[in-house]
Amino acid sequence: MISTQIRENLIAEDFFSEKIFWLNQLSGELPETNFITDYVRPPIYAGNKNSLSFELSSDLSKAILSLTKNSNFSTYLVLLTALSIFLQKSTRNNDVIVGSPIYQPEASDESLINKLIPLRLNVTNQLTFKDCLLQVKERTIEAYIHQNYPLDDLIQLLNIPNNQNRCPIFDIVVLLRNIHCFKNIASLKNDLTFVFEVQGNLIKGQLHYNTDLFREDNITKLINYLTNIIESTVKNLYLKISEIPILNEFDRQQLLQQFNDNAKNYPVNQTIHTLFEKQVEQTPDNIAVVFERTHLTYRQLNEKANQLARFLQTLGVKKGEFIGILKDRDINFVIGILAIYKAGGAYVPIDSTYPLNRIEYMIANSEVRVVLTDSSCFTNLGGLIENCPHLESLICLDIKFQHQEFFKQVKFNIFDRRDFDDLLKENLGDSNVATDPAYMLYTSGSTGFPKGAIVRHDGAINHIYAQFDELELTEEFAFLQSAPSSTDISVWQFLAPLLIGGRTVIVDIETVALPDKLFKVLQEQKITVVELVPALFKGLLDYTSQLSNYQRVLADLKWMMIVGEPVPVRQVNQWLNLYPSIRVANAYGPTEAADDITQFIVDKPLPDNQRTVSIGKPLANLNIYIVDSEMNLVPIGIPGEICVSGIGVGDGYWKNEEKTNLSFVPNPFAIAIKVLPGNRKDLIYKTGDLGRWLPDGNIEFLGRIDHQVKIRGFRIELGEIEAQIAQHPSVREAVVIAYKEEWGNHQLVAYVVANTGLTLTMNELRSFLTEKLPDYMLPSALVILENLPLAPSGKVDRKALPKPDMRSELETTYVMPRNEVERLIASIWQQALNLEKVGIQDNFFDLGGHSLIMIQVLSKLREILKVDLAIVDLFKYPSISSLSQYLSQEAKDDSFTDESNEQNEKLEAGKGRLKQRLAQRKKQNL
Repeated sequence: MISTQIRENLIAEDFFSEKIFWLNQLSGELPETNFITDYVRPPIYAGNKNSLSFELSSDLSKAILSLTKNSNFSTYLVLLTALSIFLQKSTRNNDVIVGSPIYQPEASDESLINKLIPLRLNVTNQLTFKDCLLQVKERTIEAYIHQNYPLDDLIQLLNIPNNQNRCPIFDIVVLLRNIHCFKNIASLKNDLTFVFEVQGNLIKGQLHYNTDLFREDNITKLINYLTNIIESTVKNLYLKISEIPILNEFDRQQLLQQFNDNAKNYPVNQTIHTLFEKQVEQTPDNIAVVFERTHLTYRQLNEKANQLARFLQTLGVKKGEFIGILKDRDINFVIGILAIYKAGGAYVPIDSTYPLNRIEYMIANSEVRVVLTDSSCFTNLGGLIENCPHLESLICLDIKFQHQEFFKQVKFNIFDRRDFDDLLKENLGDSNVATDPAYMLYTSGSTGFPKGAIVRHDGAINHIYAQFDELELTEEFAFLQSAPSSTDISVWQFLAPLLIGGRTVIVDIETVALPDKLFKVLQEQKITVVELVPALFKGLLDYTSQLSNYQRVLADLKWMMIVGEPVPVRQVNQWLNLYPSIRVANAYGPTEAADDITQFIVDKPLPDNQRTVSIGKPLANLNIYIVDSEMNLVPIGIPGEICVSGIGVGDGYWKNEEKTNLSFVPNPFAIAIKVLPGNRKDLIYKTGDLGRWLPDGNIEFLGRIDHQVKIRGFRIELGEIEAQIAQHPSVREAVVIAYKEEWGNHQLVAYVVANTGLTLTMNELRSFLTEKLPDYMLPSALVILENLPLAPSGKVDRKALPKPDMRSELETTYVMPRNEVERLIASIWQQALNLEKVGIQDNFFDLGGHSLIMIQVLSKLREILKVDLAIVDLFKYPSISSLSQYLSQEAKDDSFTDESNEQNEKLEAGKGRLKQRLAQRKKQNL
């Protein structure tokens, strides 16, 4: 007989071997099923479940039972394999994990979770169904052999959190009633449970689902798609997983035809300036464009554009030639756009706030011979000429500038408005056509340099006229031109009103960023449509929420358009509660396809538990496809890459054939599409964005596939920032992520491994990058690591990067405020930057400050301290200490000694107001 001690040792050895087996099976990062839910996951599982019953057809059931020779276990394996393939296609993840019951579920002394085992499967597109079936069989048998190790012990061993709102390790359970018990699994906190049963010659099923997460119509579709996979694979065991269709013919036609049935007739065979000239004939005396206290009528705008266009032609501007515009947004910017079109060219906006290196690159790369600018930008251009060999002429659109000191050694043509003010004002003849380029916008590029995306006249016109229909716009259209000129949003803000008899109202960045100023201009200029990125929308929303019903009236505003980034459902609902008659248009689209390609109209509050605000349906004359990595259509409810074809698709990237060929590809669905205006159906642009169709034909945006992000409406390739950081001599490796803070804002964080023996500070990195990247691409925090964490694949494990601590990454020790002024400034900074404390020596920009936050801070300082401050002041005095000294004049500054009497009077008045304000606050505190 075997002694009790020996028996216990054998049991312990078996127990240890099972433990090692499961540790190996579940090593590394565990996959989350990440089935896209319809509703926000509640913080606590409430047990709300429902089920839908289904039945495989008689022929399909017989085929499966024949294949498995009526073995229940083999039948289970076939169904489990089909489900694993469905999960791989549905989640875009080859690493699949599901729960399966063990064979002895009746033991009453074990917890519910111990009655299940995890099955981890590697489902890749290269496998055939039979290959996958054999793998599933092997993994399942191994798992059942080692099923005695308690799963809850394993969960603790792996440090897997036992969340109150979902099941640990797996969200999906699959079982066959003929060999598994279901009664103890019904109350599990998992999302979906697939229950099959063989009844005679039929296979029946039930799908139990969490009603707090899923809608019934989407669950019905999941059942249909799983059935399609089962049917396809049973017929051909040697189909590769990439070839297994998840859609039947009805599903395909719904996606290709029904969801894309939007053909409209627009004047896309004409050019933008031709349509503008026709509008001038209809409304010559209407106000066309407004900037501050200046405006032009349609006739005046057209005449000035004609004069400049004639001058451009004397400089030899040819059809399709790119002309740069380097200046701030104003009426002259609009004149420049129209003049370039009339001369036959296409415009390239170059933001004057960009670093000189980036401006230089854009001028050189675009090969522009002519740049339109103004006197305020001349100083910046002085050092660029030598490195821009194609550049021949600068045209100053305002006044003559004393430029000799900057261009003494350069053979260079410089002109101003006096060179064309006396030219003919009549229209020029057409020198370009609708398929010619209209503009080229530089977008962030992963190589470290931006790439130029080219958009044609017909695509831009289609977008504008589609929005005329969507928003029901008329001659009363007054559009706030609020976006930077370097963004695609700005194009239709500048031009759309001019094609319908409306008004383009241009405002500077400070007006847009300060909610009180923005609200005032919306009222005074009788704006009917405003378009904002979510950060600016939230600022306006917070401001108007504090006003009385009488004060917050926006009588003329008809549309609040939101673009650039996803907007929270709660904010849209808050807006509609404040302004029930001002509808929200949530628009989505890439620069490469002429701006918006889809749009969702919200005219009443959405369900509070809805996950996201939809991006809507395709705009007219555009077709949207959502595809997997093999360019197969994905079903309704399943995530895939958003692709677009149709007239809006542009001409690719300037002088970048490799990137163009990767993103602009032949359309495999062209034969199924109706002929659209412009006949651009043969080309697809792959956006790189994830989305999914909803049952009603709307689309839900799900984020990026790659490492591209949008911050404050600007599209950013994280790889471009990484490439620039890597050029620093102290840097060995660098990774940049967009860290989402609790309040929803994104901050760029740089993780750097320094070269041996070298160090790097945040100030050094910021100074280095400031010369290369625009403000919105500068990291807010720097984390120095010994090594970058790697995933088992050898790639950087971005999820394992440590959470940044904005305060601890600063190079200054915390110094508390010393007086009332510093305490006030610190309070304003803490609120704007969402920080618990700010020291008086901390640098505003090192804390995560950027241009929009800076403007909001200045607004608060003006309001509370009643002092005059400009944006430049915060750049000069970026710490609380230096800013406080500047405001209170505690530290002498030689720059004030030569001020004029008028400036001294203003300063003394400001000091007086400051002292008075401080005295009032002290009195209130007492």
